[in-house]
Amino acid sequence: MYQLKKLLRFITIYGISRTLFKVFGRLRVSGFRFPSFKKRNIGLVGCGQFGFATIGYFISKKSPYNFLKAFDIDKKNQSSFEKFHNLVRTESVDEIFEDEKIETMYIASNHYTHTQYAIKAIENNKTVYIEKPISVNYEQFKSLLETIKKYDANIFAGYNRPFSGAVLDLKKSIGSFEHKPFSINYFISGHLIEKDHWYRNSQEGTRICGNVGHWLDLTIHILSWRRLPNILDIAISYSNLEEIDDNISITITTEFNDIISIMLTSRCEPFEGINETINFQYDNTIAKIDDFRRMTIWQDEKLINKKYWPKDVGHHKAILQPFNVDKYKRDWSEVENSTLLMLFITDMVLNKETSKEFKFDKEWEKLNNGKL
Repeated sequence: MYQLKKLLRFITIYGISRTLFKVFGRLRVSGFRFPSFKKRNIGLVGCGQFGFATIGYFISKKSPYNFLKAFDIDKKNQSSFEKFHNLVRTESVDEIFEDEKIETMYIASNHYTHTQYAIKAIENNKTVYIEKPISVNYEQFKSLLETIKKYDANIFAGYNRPFSGAVLDLKKSIGSFEHKPFSINYFISGHLIEKDHWYRNSQEGTRICGNVGHWLDLTIHILSWRRLPNILDIAISYSNLEEIDDNISITITTEFNDIISIMLTSRCEPFEGINETINFQYDNTIAKIDDFRRMTIWQDEKLINKKYWPKDVGHHKAILQPFNVDKYKRDWSEVENSTLLMLFITDMVLNKETSKEFKFDKEWEKLNNGKL
């Protein structure tokens, strides 16, 4: 009964076809084959739930091309993905990188491997879509940036919230941006992650890289609507120093009088999956985004109510970036800046620090000089 209720609830949130992909991803149904008559020129590394149910859905249903090959270190996940999409068996990940028929690579493996796979794809002249985070330490980040520059790579990141209908509509509703401060508050009820989950492996970058990076990236995106500050004062509150990256609050103030707060809580597994509330104020615009399903905007006497169905966290436009570059393309420098900030905060959390000043110019200088 519990699973039936969940199925029905997800249909009301995501629609039938997206929900079925989520179900197939969990059950790994091998008897069903997804029909496709599109040109196959896409490679996927990482056939887990996200690769199957999210990337798999939007590529299969919404993109002009489809998968040719896939790889996962979990052979059950790889085999079920291959059967579902009628793909030939891939024995090693190198087969994908070396296949000249594959033009675009999607990387959705565990976080620590994102950078190495992205670099290998770039070196083989692929267009690269790399899921978040793009790197989990400074050494990886520096290597990736050097490779992108060397090959003039065509690369896209899986930070999807800037592509959500609510964020796009919010920016449009404000119109022109003057030099005024932002106030942003995020409250995130995240997934409950068990002690033995791979997220907990020390090399994976903690939940700061795995989760909080999403809202740091969205913050950098929003601040860039106006002008990105150089100096950020960061304060962190830990509910439990034995679990430093769960139930945590991060507050950021800037030289432009911006204030941003991010609270990630995960005391239970949310029935509907991750749930987010964003409160926002800039000049005379006040906005509330409720789980990317509804948004209310107040501008003096003007009241705007918007609904988004299916729930729109921005995956559609983000995942299809390689095929819609004229319409939807992030400024890559935003992703670089948010990654630098994310790695700085990750180090703060690992060291259980509570306050520190961050300066973009100084941190970039240290990274480029190999002093981080």
